[in-house]
Amino acid sequence: MKRFFLLTLCISVLSMVPREAAAQGVDYSILCSLQQQRTPVMDKAMVWTSNSLVLVPAVPVAIMTAGWAADNDALLHMGGSAGLSVLIAGGLTEGLKFSVRRPRPYLGYPDDLVPVKTTLGYSFPSGHTSLSFSLATSLSLSCPKWYVVAPSLLWAAGVGFSRLYLGVHYPSDVLTGALVGVGSALLAHYLSRRMWPKTETPTSKAFVIPVVFTF
Repeated sequence: MKRFFLLTLCISVLSMVPREAAAQGVDYSILCSLQQQRTPVMDKAMVWTSNSLVLVPAVPVAIMTAGWAADNDALLHMGGSAGLSVLIAGGLTEGLKFSVRRPRPYLGYPDDLVPVKTTLGYSFPSGHTSLSFSLATSLSLSCPKWYVVAPSLLWAAGVGFSRLYLGVHYPSDVLTGALVGVGSALLAHYLSRRMWPKTETPTSKAFVIPVVFTF
């Protein structure tokens, strides 16, 4: 719980940074560098990676469905915790977006930055990144095995990177999105443990089957 409050404080400080100052320096340089490295193949790969966000609602539903079908409380609670994490991350992200109202990079620098594709909404923080990290962190907390933690976090990091590559977010948007996602998962996991204190860790077989089915 203390970690979550610390995270909230950090986000609050970041939110007070003027948009003009936050959009310059390292943020701008990184996006310019990535823009010069684009290729048609990478463009398609990054679009696909970004679109894999559809897994965020699908995975918790799949896990909970599997838990309900098998009468497995551990899976039910795991899916519920993941779903709660995603909801918290989504709420915090939207709140920050409409509080900061930071324009997309290609709108702030129309003559220098060209996106692979445009998108709607404000830039800070990255919703794709916060949601993917909230799911990945939640799964890792519920089932702390290397074959869960490594693929989950690598996927979340890939989603965050894809948003930079596509030119629709600044690096600070993605970094803050990751912090929001991790903090949301920690809070959801804490609340879940309070509600279901005797929940066991799902077995690898029971957990992997519904996730693979989702893909």
